Formats: sequence, structure tokens, C-alpha cells
Amino acid sequence: MRGGFTRGLVLGGLIGASIGMMKNSDMMKPRSRRRMMRAGRNMVRRTSNAIGDMIDLLR
Repeated sequence: MRGGFTRGLVLGGLIGASIGMMKNSDMMKPRSRRRMMRAGRNMVRRTSNAIGDMIDLLR
């Protein structure tokens, strides 16, 4: 339980920092922002696929 909480806290912090950096437009170029958005979408897609596979295994 404690390991999952820590992992979630670290991931949440990283996601929050990334979003904050993307919001600050003078820090990032539009091309870099698009790359980060694409990478984030791909990560969400992979994660959702993995979670779906795990749920199917448990059924």
C-alpha cells in the first residue's frame, strides 16, 4: 500500500510539473509541446490497453 501511494505521488508530481511547463508558453516551443502531447497520448493509450488486458486476465 505504501509503495503504491509513493509511486502515485511521484507520478502525479511529474505530470503536474509537465503540465505547468507546457502552460508556460515562453518556456517551450510549439513543436516541443506537440511532441510532449503526442507522447502523453501514447502513454495513456498503452496504459489503458495494459489495464484492459489485466482485467481480462482476472475474469
